Amino acid sequence: MAPNEIPLFHKLWQEQDIPTALFEALLAEKETGLSPSERAQALTQLARCQGLSSEFDTAHATLDAIPAADRPAASTAHLRWLLEKGRVLRSSGKLQDPEMKACFLAAYTEATEPKDDFFKVDAAHMLALIDPAGSPDDTALGETWTAAALRLARASANPNTQMWAASLLHNAAWDALDAGDPQAALAQFAGARELRKRALDTDPSTKNRKTYRISRWAVARALRECGENKEAYELQKTLWVEEETEPVKQELDILRKLLGVVDYD
Repeated sequence: MAPNEIPLFHKLWQEQDIPTALFEALLAEKETGLSPSERAQALTQLARCQGLSSEFDTAHATLDAIPAADRPAASTAHLRWLLEKGRVLRSSGKLQDPEMKACFLAAYTEATEPKDDFFKVDAAHMLALIDPAGSPDDTALGETWTAAALRLARASANPNTQMWAASLLHNAAWDALDAGDPQAALAQFAGARELRKRALDTDPSTKNRKTYRISRWAVARALRECGENKEAYELQKTLWVEEETEPVKQELDILRKLLGVVDYD
């Protein structure tokens, strides 16, 4: 993957939340022209779809069937195999299985080339989820996995890797809310919203529209926690006009009571 190139098959993930059928069709087609490495990568993404669909045994079987020769150590195919193996273990509830963390640590350690920094940040992101207080051995003392992932994402020359910062900021913001620091959460949600807007402007895909909408809702949620109820109400009302969804309705109900508003208009 070149420094500014998107990860292989990224666009299929932009088309559907769980593009199982798209990967099955790609792999079933005899004349796709996929190299052994590309086919291995496609299979890792099919396994990811299967894991997201709670088909954990099938996902493990898909990953285990990929020939080791097609995913040599430190190759992009192997990095993706490690990430998806770890994800399937985590999603299946095997949180105490040492192999899960080992997979993510290996992906983080083996992703040394600039072309693979997208996967290095992905690995750090997963490690932050399973070990929030943990830190990598190759960074400054006390730097958490989330902080390391953010630093790597922001320092990357690849715009696609840079976009990892949006997910990382979003997750960190929820942690800040849970810790009782709504001001920090608001700043992080706002940062994520800016990045999501940039992604939407670059690629107005359905997935980018969805994540941008979520980021706007999250900002309004944090504003309420900060006591900025009127601004939060106006943001949620705008979202309601665009699409009437239950999360927006719930926030509007709370804000109407706080503000003494009679209806949505």
